[in-house]
Amino acid sequence: MLNLSARIRSKDESVNQLRKEGKLPAVVYGYQIDNLAIKMDRVDFEKAQREAGESTLIKIDLKDEEGKKMKKTPTVLIQETQEHPVTDEFTHVDFYQPDLKEKVQVEIPLEFVGESLAVKEEDGTLVRNLSEVTIEALPESLIHDIEVDVSVLETFDDVIKVKDLDTPDKVEIMEDDDTVVALVSRPQDIDEELEEPIDEELEDIEVVGEKEEEPEEEDAEEAPEKEEKPKKEEENK
Repeated sequence: MLNLSARIRSKDESVNQLRKEGKLPAVVYGYQIDNLAIKMDRVDFEKAQREAGESTLIKIDLKDEEGKKMKKTPTVLIQETQEHPVTDEFTHVDFYQPDLKEKVQVEIPLEFVGESLAVKEEDGTLVRNLSEVTIEALPESLIHDIEVDVSVLETFDDVIKVKDLDTPDKVEIMEDDDTVVALVSRPQDIDEELEEPIDEELEDIEVVGEKEEEPEEEDAEEAPEKEEKPKKEEENK
C-alpha cells in the first residue's frame, strides 16, 4: 500500500492558484466518508500514480487547513484523473474509498514479456489483441498488472487466450476465457505481390506511347493535300 500526504482545501483557495504553486486539487469520496476537497503536491501524486495505477490502494495522510494531523486516513483507489490538454500535467484527481470487504472491478494493463520464436526465426509479427483486462477482487487483493509471456508463441498456430493468463487465486478476470490475447501472424511475401502490378504498369506505358505517335502520322498525310489547292486554282485560270 502506498502513502500520500494531503491537506484539506479551503473554500477560498482558487484551483488555478493551487496549480501555479505546484499543488494538485483533488476530492475524496466513497464508503463511509463525506466528500473531502483536498490538495497535495503534484509531483508526489505523479510518482504514486505511476506505481499504483487504478488498482493499488493508497493511504492518504490528512492534515487540516492549519496543517494539524487528522485522525482520518482514507484508504482509496485512483478513480479518475484530469490532464491539461497541452502539457498533459494532472489538473485534478478523484479518489474513491471502497468498502474493503466488498469486491471491486478495475481495469489493469497487460505487460508483454519474453520473445516469440515465430517472430525471431520466422519473421512473424506479434499481434496484441488486448492491452488491458478487467479484474474483480477485494481491494486488498488487487494487482497492478498481468505479465504475458509471449515466448510460448513458437509457431503461427500458437495462441495465448485469457484462460492462459496467470493470476492469483483471489483475482478473477472478467473477460471471456476464449478471448485471444496474443498471436503471431505470418509474414507476407512482398516479392510475389509486387510482380504483377509492375508488369501491368510497364504494358500500360508502352500502349500510351504508341497512341501518342499516331497524331503525328495523320498530320504528315494531310500536309500534301493542303499544298495541292493552289495548283488547281492555276489550272482553272
